[in-house]
Amino acid sequence: MPASGAPSDDLRKAGHSSSAASTAGVSRLPEIPGGWSMRDVTVGSRNVRLSLPAVPDAFLDDPRVEQANRETDYMPYWAYLWPAAKIMAKLVLEEPWPAGIPSLELGTGVGLVGIAGLAAGLRLTFSDYDSTSLQVAMRNAQQNGLEAAGAAGLDWRNQEAAQSIGRFPVILGCDVIYEAAMHAPILNVLDHCLADDGVCWLGDPGRTVLRQFCRLASDRKYTVELRDENGKSSIPAEGSPPGFRLLVLHRHKSQ
Repeated sequence: MPASGAPSDDLRKAGHSSSAASTAGVSRLPEIPGGWSMRDVTVGSRNVRLSLPAVPDAFLDDPRVEQANRETDYMPYWAYLWPAAKIMAKLVLEEPWPAGIPSLELGTGVGLVGIAGLAAGLRLTFSDYDSTSLQVAMRNAQQNGLEAAGAAGLDWRNQEAAQSIGRFPVILGCDVIYEAAMHAPILNVLDHCLADDGVCWLGDPGRTVLRQFCRLASDRKYTVELRDENGKSSIPAEGSPPGFRLLVLHRHKSQ
């Protein structure tokens, strides 16, 4: 999940552009409030070792975060390993993707879903608004014996940045549609970045705004399919029981 709003420059240490982030120095993570910890996460039959912020809530007491929040409503959501990410990572890992197909992850966070994509054979580029997220995601991929195709800073509200990234046959994102105000910007990014006849997977824990996003995506002429945590499809957006949902969006050449 990406940050909401914009962090200050010294916190973010990256612009709004979609230029590739350097992998130099990935082995050395920056100092953060509360420090870093290591955690093993089971994804299907695979063990994933992650470097994570040891105390994500410590960011909330950081004066720079407090200032950025006052100015732009920024929140360091990237620092948390959200429960939906573990479910989606398992589904991504189990999917028989074409080997080496270019893909993009939106709202990378600490990189678990993207790592699952890499392990499944995708040629994946991480993207997030926060440069620290990109640093730790690249680090986490490397320490699991995987290598991402790249990392890109991306503000969903910056359409020029989205246009410069290019198009991908596969786009992944987890816990990114939590805020209704971001629905249109996210769909704008898909308009620019999802290849013709491409597919986008968006994982969501079952928030009520999911229905609104599904309607908006349908209005944009995306074909929307909902699956449950086991990957079973044909789940209605309206009136369905709460729980994880995988949104599968298809973009067709006529769009």
